[in-house]
Amino acid sequence: MITLKKNSDRRIRQGYLWIFSNEIAEPSVSLLKPGSIHELMDSAGEFLGMVYSNPASLIAARILSRKKLEIDGRFFEERINSALELRRRLFPRRDSYRVVFGEADRLPGLIVDRYGNFLAVQSLTAGMDMLLDDVLEALTTTIAPEGIYLRNDSPARSLEGLPLEKKLVYGSVPANVCIDSWGLKFLVDIPEGQKTGFFLDQESNRPLMEQHAFPGCKVLDLFCYTGAWGIHALSAGAAEVTAVDSSRGALSMASENARLNGMEARFRAVREPVLDFLKKARDSWDLIIVDPPAFIKSRSRLKEGIGGYIDVNRRALSKLKSRGVLVTCSCSYHLDTEAFEHALLSASRQSGRELRLLDIRGQGADHPVLLSMPETRYLKVIVAQVM
Repeated sequence: MITLKKNSDRRIRQGYLWIFSNEIAEPSVSLLKPGSIHELMDSAGEFLGMVYSNPASLIAARILSRKKLEIDGRFFEERINSALELRRRLFPRRDSYRVVFGEADRLPGLIVDRYGNFLAVQSLTAGMDMLLDDVLEALTTTIAPEGIYLRNDSPARSLEGLPLEKKLVYGSVPANVCIDSWGLKFLVDIPEGQKTGFFLDQESNRPLMEQHAFPGCKVLDLFCYTGAWGIHALSAGAAEVTAVDSSRGALSMASENARLNGMEARFRAVREPVLDFLKKARDSWDLIIVDPPAFIKSRSRLKEGIGGYIDVNRRALSKLKSRGVLVTCSCSYHLDTEAFEHALLSASRQSGRELRLLDIRGQGADHPVLLSMPETRYLKVIVAQVM
């Protein structure tokens, strides 16, 4: 049993799922065992939920259920079935989506991505590690995949004092899985690709290319990874795409994805750090996509990270043609939409380019936002046009 200090239950009653170490009255946090299951009580002894704990983390406990029940295989089957039902209703024609998005699906610390008949699973907390056998059994029962690969190599595990590892845990998973993305084909490297192999959170945003990649336009895809934005732009009628990334492996797969869709003649891959490319580039483009990794890993790096967003967008704007369109993204949770807009405004002023906003978007519906937990909202996508 874990008992909270007086008045530490307010956020919990409003739907928050995390309990921080300084909110716990008893027992001493140091006495908790990593991954152990407890009943959570307020200071008056009223039941608040079932939690798992980890004394090694600032987030000392996370709520799994508001009801008093067993956290077992049946529990996970019910939760995963509920999450899967939502995705099937939202995406009846998609074969790839996020099945479980941690706290937003009431399974804190668990990520499950589906790529056709294969699953990529991430356990991000000590509590979920202890429950992983039940999770995997529930996944095989509810989804019946051909294979499940564990991608426990996220840096988030280090905050929980957990080792990093990758391994096959069920069936078999090929080196590359071919998925369908709005009628286009993409190869996904589940064992070795970034994150779980593909950025599914942008899937609902990639059709933006149909609006902004007009026939005959020139497109620059920065931080392109395996080329999804650029290939969608080519599908919409773009004359050519220059795709830039520093990863040799990502660019190799991006080129293969272009070939897979019959677009290799219009797709040029450039291996170079994005800022170096922008500093040297002499061309200009009609449409530029900026979709970088998170520049801000913690609140203490906020100022530095904002500077990074201003710099890369300033340089990108200088390469846009008149009336050109910028699609710029941030997956840094610590940078909210308003702050991102302000950074883009600074970039526009520094580059001497006046912008008007055409669209503002976030992560797809398979990455739902839990309103009581702003931490589940992280992706920002801004579409702006040079005046």
